[in-house]
Amino acid sequence: MTRMVSTILQSLISKLPTGIGLGLRGGNLDTVLEAAATPIAEIEAGAEAMMVEVDPRAANNFLADFERVLGPDPCGRDLDGLSVADRQKLAHQRWTATGGQSIPYLVQLAAKLGVSITIEEFWPSRTGGLRAGQPLRAEGCQFVFRVHVPGLVTIVNFKVGSGRAGQSLGSFQLSSIECDIRRVKPAHTQVTFAYGEA
Repeated sequence: MTRMVSTILQSLISKLPTGIGLGLRGGNLDTVLEAAATPIAEIEAGAEAMMVEVDPRAANNFLADFERVLGPDPCGRDLDGLSVADRQKLAHQRWTATGGQSIPYLVQLAAKLGVSITIEEFWPSRTGGLRAGQPLRAEGCQFVFRVHVPGLVTIVNFKVGSGRAGQSLGSFQLSSIECDIRRVKPAHTQVTFAYGEA
């Protein structure tokens, strides 16, 4: 918590040697000490304001420094003209990345970028364990997993008379987490992405 100028002034006065020459208050000495207390208070306030800058999620003044230290984004997102909030999320995700290849790690990695995903695993079918209606899966499917990314499909209904030639029938936005997950997934696995599903 930042100290007030009056508190700093009292602290400076308390450090003076005792005696009649320096013991009188309200004179020129107090004016000089108050002039010194004001910049000290400003420096302390500035230092306290800098404390939030140590977290990339809240950094404004030091965000460019975080990005410089981290280097270019391997997925090229820093070239996309991101908003400050998106740059902060990306810097935080990269700054705090500890590495890992587990499902909880991949879910957490996406959450740091603001995307809530679920992951579906597949296992080969085994005799004696199948029930009616279950899909048959071949050996090797245990090395494939699907990432469900909700809510990124935008459909534009094309209408005769109001639509124009060359207008798309719908649009699809790929999530920026695809690159991150492909980079950190176990090397022996394959990943697929399903959009618009929970």
